[in-house]
Amino acid sequence: MTILSKFSHVLVLGRGGFGAELGEMLEGCGWGKPVFLDDNAADCAGALRDYVDPALRRQCPAAFVALGNNALRLQLIQKLTATGYKLPVFIHPAAEVSRSAALGAGSMVLPFAFVGANVRAGAGCLLNAGAIVDHDAVLGAAVHVAPGGIVKAGARVEQAVKVESGQIVQSPWRERK
Repeated sequence: MTILSKFSHVLVLGRGGFGAELGEMLEGCGWGKPVFLDDNAADCAGALRDYVDPALRRQCPAAFVALGNNALRLQLIQKLTATGYKLPVFIHPAAEVSRSAALGAGSMVLPFAFVGANVRAGAGCLLNAGAIVDHDAVLGAAVHVAPGGIVKAGARVEQAVKVESGQIVQSPWRERK
């Protein structure tokens, strides 16, 4: 898991609600001023496809994909990696992440989320505010655990799946009656 900070600028793909929220958190936590790319939002440096611009690449060595579409988030993470961007893990200071947890490149852990011991999360996971991922859980790439979603101990969530608010993914070893 790569945790980097203190850039002068960081690239954020997506400037919808989640992108704006992530941009504020990144800047507030000292990651640098966000430079946004979005196909539909105003006040952006360009469209999503413009991540390949060499000038933008020099200005922003690190990037995040702030899109709610899990499959598209994973696709763009793969393209950013191939282009040479750093895809650090963002852990908000108000989140709790066990030191034995392994979070994939470009994953984001938002305020008040909890990630337990020995959790394994693939690239581009979004553990939203108040999400709980208990010990020994395994998340595929680009999983989104929505605010208040719970992944119980040892549970597995497949790639690009969204765990909705209030949803509980049960432990595989829970007592069955």
